[in-house]
This record gives sequence, C-alpha cells and structure tokens, in this order.
Amino acid sequence: MFPILSLFRFIPPLVGRRGRLLWCAGVTILVSLAWGLGQALAEPEAAAMVTLGDRPLFTIQARQSFPSVAQRAQRISARLEAAAQDQTVELDQLSLSETEFGPTLYAMDHLLMTVSQGDAEGTGLSPQILAKQHLIAIQQAMGQYRQERSAEALSQAALIAFLCTLGLTLTILVLANAMPQFYGWLDRQQDRWVPNLRFYNVEILTANQLTTLVQVLTRILHATLLMLLLLFYVSFVLGLFPATRNIGQGIFGYAGRGLQGIADRFLGYLPSLFTIVLILLLVTAVLRVARWLFNNLQRGRLTIGGFYPEWAIPTYRLVQFLTLAFALAVIFPYLPGASSPAFQGVSIFFGLLVSLGAGGAILSVVAGFILIYTRAFVEGDRIHFGDVEGFVVEKSLFVTRLRTIENVLVSIPNAALLSSNITNYSALVREQQTPLTLTTTVTLGYDLPWRLVQDTLVAAAQATAHILADPSPSVWQTSLDDFYVSYQLRAYTTHPELLGQIYSELHQQVQDHCNQAGIEILSPHYGALRDGNASSIPATYLPADYRPPFWHLPPRG
Repeated sequence: MFPILSLFRFIPPLVGRRGRLLWCAGVTILVSLAWGLGQALAEPEAAAMVTLGDRPLFTIQARQSFPSVAQRAQRISARLEAAAQDQTVELDQLSLSETEFGPTLYAMDHLLMTVSQGDAEGTGLSPQILAKQHLIAIQQAMGQYRQERSAEALSQAALIAFLCTLGLTLTILVLANAMPQFYGWLDRQQDRWVPNLRFYNVEILTANQLTTLVQVLTRILHATLLMLLLLFYVSFVLGLFPATRNIGQGIFGYAGRGLQGIADRFLGYLPSLFTIVLILLLVTAVLRVARWLFNNLQRGRLTIGGFYPEWAIPTYRLVQFLTLAFALAVIFPYLPGASSPAFQGVSIFFGLLVSLGAGGAILSVVAGFILIYTRAFVEGDRIHFGDVEGFVVEKSLFVTRLRTIENVLVSIPNAALLSSNITNYSALVREQQTPLTLTTTVTLGYDLPWRLVQDTLVAAAQATAHILADPSPSVWQTSLDDFYVSYQLRAYTTHPELLGQIYSELHQQVQDHCNQAGIEILSPHYGALRDGNASSIPATYLPADYRPPFWHLPPRG
C-alpha cells in the first residue's frame, strides 16, 4: 500500500489539505474492501465425497470447471455408477493416462475424472500417486458393486431373508401361545404364592392387584420384545440387498430419533401433565366426598330439610356431570396441541354436531330431572299417562319405562311425560298413608227403598278383600234420572297395585248381595210390563215355591 500512498503528493494542489485527507481515506477503504473480497474468493471450497452405490470412495477438493465441488463429485459418482453397471467394461480396462490437464482415469474410452493439483493439496501426495490410489479404490469398489448385484448374491440374500422371515414368524407364534399359558399359571398361583403387599398394617396392594400389575408389565415386555425383533428383522433383511441397504442401516437411527423426539416432547410436557394429574386428584376427592354424602342421604343416615332420599342419586349424577365438565374446561388448555388450529377446529365441529343432533336428548334429560325433583312418581308407582296405565319399573334421564297390566313394557320419553297430565295412584298412599278411593255406580229403579240399597252396597264393599273398614264404605246418590237413581259406592284401599283385582271382586260382591236382597240390577232405560211377567232375579235367589204371576186384565164395561 506504500506505493499507493506515495501517489498522494501528485494530487492537484487545488484540492487543498482537507481534500487530500478525504481522498486518501476513500482510497484506503476501497483497497481494503478489494483485498477482503480477494481473500474470500481465494478461500478453498469444502471437499466433497465421491461414492459408488452406497459406499464412499474418496474426497475431492477442486471444483475444476464445475460450479462447485459437490456438483463435480455427483458427476464423477454418476460416471462410476454407469461404468459399474456396464458389464462390457472389465476391471482391467480401467486405466490411468497423463493429459495436459493432469492424470486422468478412463473406463475404456469413457472419461471418469481428472486429478488436479488442487485435489492433491493438503494430502502430501503428487497428483500421479493420488490418481493411482483412486484407480485402485475404484477397481475394488466396482468389483464389489458387481458381485453384490449378481444373480447368485441376490438369490443368496433372498434365501437368507426367507429364513429370517420364517424364524420371526415361528418366534411370534411361540410367544403368542406361551403368554396366555403364563397368564393362566400366574392366576393359579395367585392364592398360593402371591402375597398381599402391606406396609405395617396398611394394605397397599392385594394379591389380585399385584397379579394384575405383573400381567400388565409382562404384556408391556412382550410388546417391547416383539417391536425389537421386528426392528432387527427389518434392518437385517433390508441390509441384505444393495438397493435397500441404506434404509436398513438407518432403521435404528430413524427409530432412535423418533424415540428421542418423543422423549423430548414428553419431558417438555411434564409440567402440564403434572397440573392435569393434580386437577384429576382434586376432582376425584370431591366426587368421593359427594358420593359419601349422597349415599348417606339416600340411606337416611343423614337428613337435610326438604331433601328427599330419592333425590340423592340423581343429584349426585348432576354434581358429577358438572364437576367433570368444569374439570374438562380447566384441563383443556393443558392438553397436547390444544392451542393448534386443527385441534380447535375439531372441537368446534364436534360441539356443533352435539348442539344440532342432541337437542331432543338434552330436552329429555332436562325433563327427567324436572320429573325427579317434582316427585311426580317413583319406581313402583302405578300411574296413568294418556292411554297407558302401568307400574313404573325404571326411571332414567331419557325415558321412563312402564309395565302395563298385561305385562307389556312401554318406554315413554321424559319430554312427553312432562308435557301431559300424569295420574299417580300410589303417591298419597306411599307418602301420607291416605287410602285410595274406589268408586263404582249402580243404577236402580225408584221402586226400591234407598236405605235398603245403601245397606246392601256397603255390605258388598265390606265383603271385598283389601277394602278398608276405616274409613268405612259409603253410598252417594249422584243423580235422580228419569228412569232410575244413580247410587255411587265409595270404598277405600291402600293397595293400588291390586286395583283391577279389587274392582273385579267388588263388582262380584255387589251382584251377589243385590241378588240376595231381592234387588234387581236394571240397566238404564229398562222397560217391561210387570203385570204377569216373571222376575228378573236369578232362579237361585227365588223361593222354591215361586210361580210367575198371571196377567190380570180389568173386565170390560
């Protein structure tokens, strides 16, 4: 740079001293940049590997006429591959010749590569000696390349692969047959050799739980062994064939990197997992306390004013659902991938499906809870709904099942029950011991004394099974019609489950007692000419000397 500085004195004096200094600084900067660029361009490019098939041969350092060393190495590798696949090229036809560019390797008349002085830099060898070494390496690799891809070698590899496949299949079958026998033997030895695991007086694991734990660990070991056998098999069999050797040699690398990635992700997820475990433990404790509380309320060991025992289990289920829903909402942000758009999209999609398709189900669930807390009926009650009458055999959140008198099971949606009237024959008997009133109506003529009718009907009710004496049966005259009087018999029972049987027997007793009292039960609008007509009372209730009366007509004039 000193000769350049000596030129400063030739700068025109008109520039001035300050101008000379600025001009000197600019020239110095330009020279420094040019020197640095020349150094960067002069730096040698990284060496590249020349390969044949899947085997590395040697490295080259000079790019020669190629854009980069890597592209030159790829071109040389392609030439070697073509020469190795050409069976007309013998190994002794690989030659080395001196050219104006340096030692050059040929396969017959085909150029393979030229060794330049740049390739020999740093090796301590001359280009001629380095070219001879490359020639020897190419001949050995080409011979091995052809030998591995010969029909004999491929047939031998196929035979070995078949034997390995057969051995793996037999091993899997043996393990598949041996493991169930081992599990059965472990179950048989459970009561003989497997003890309960205790710490002082606290039982940590029972023999059954310990046996189950050993079985689970054995299954995991079995699955791990099968996976390792499969990996070894795939790696070995793929390594037998040149075309798949790279894949076979990289199997364990792929598996290792996959396991490493899983381990890294798992370790990174541990804080969130710990938070989820704590939330689940807290939820479990809350549900256990709730289960204990509502079980005691159901059994009557605890009482709360205005809270009925039949509300205990439904209320626990409602508390359980709300607790789990709250826990899920709290846990959701800690789930793997919860913040990803795909996870959020799937969640919205399923929420939309539930909201559109479960409207009727949700309505039935709400109706089920309303029916429970309004105490419309309980299991075992006899109810009447629409044209269905029967006994409640099951109450669920969605439907209520009735067993009819004919022993037919009818399922009614809770939403339908909530939207109509329900007649319950058992509620007052069960809760307040108020008897159920049975009513039946008999229509009799005006010629019968009403006191006789009343006494007869009351006696018939008292003679019927399951009719209460207190309160006693009674008879009401509900209407005075044109042809008859309507007598309504009212009796009481505490057996609504036998309602049909009681009514049938009551009607039988009414007929018997009326016949015994000489009362004819006439149907409405019954008309007859009585003078000379026979009585309508059954013959068994008439006197033995009974004779039908004759007609008595008044004389003429």
